[in-house]
Amino acid sequence: MTLTLGFIGFGKMAEALWNGARPQLAPEGHCVFEINDSRQTVATDLGLKVTSVEALSQHATVIILCIKPQNLADLPIIDLGTHRPIIVSILAGTPISAIAEKFPGLPIARVMPNTPCMVGEGMSAITFSDDVSDTQATDIQTLFRSTGDVVVVPESWMDMITGISGSGPAFLYRLFGSAISAAATQGIPESIAIQLFAQTLIGAGRMVQKSGKSPNQLAADVTSPGGTTLAGLTEFDRHEIDQHFTDVILKAAYRSKELSEKK
Repeated sequence: MTLTLGFIGFGKMAEALWNGARPQLAPEGHCVFEINDSRQTVATDLGLKVTSVEALSQHATVIILCIKPQNLADLPIIDLGTHRPIIVSILAGTPISAIAEKFPGLPIARVMPNTPCMVGEGMSAITFSDDVSDTQATDIQTLFRSTGDVVVVPESWMDMITGISGSGPAFLYRLFGSAISAAATQGIPESIAIQLFAQTLIGAGRMVQKSGKSPNQLAADVTSPGGTTLAGLTEFDRHEIDQHFTDVILKAAYRSKELSEKK
């Protein structure tokens, strides 16, 4: 990719994106603005030049906002003249309109990645402003595919996507913890329980992706009359876990919407 990246903020997600994209980019010219000394050191060790917001904005062809959403207000509005980089924002709950106030007249990509990007198994949803060119859209999708899967969506979906895939890993980790606790009651070591449940999650996801069957159909395939799966699913129904899990996702989505409306 013939892109020059400029990261405003260099937290873990920015690091994951850089590590994924780095083999596809020219080795030099990429930069970062970061106020945290330890993260500056990480960026430098990974081959990035630490610079000012102003210098970064004039140099980069892709400016990636990786700061905390509440810190967007502190960014200065910079006159870039004829330089027209694309702005990529991974700020949760922050609509394109809020980004455009800081970078008027520039093309913008709003992205909701998730933390599995750090191990190359991420899910990133992307929405583009109307003035993003086809070439820019392709470049940004390629950039994020270096950390996992990508889907292009309307911006109106982003709050719900935040609940499903943005916050989703945390919800699955909680279920993961419950499986480990259950295993411990029967003397199964944590390391074995992690191996068992991690691969079960991975395999179940692949089955949904590749089988062509719905999740409900796949659940039925595992379930035999009077068997172990049916016993567990009966508890699912008794405790209304399906509905509760739906509520968990919707709560995160509603919170994303609230944050968007405050911008």
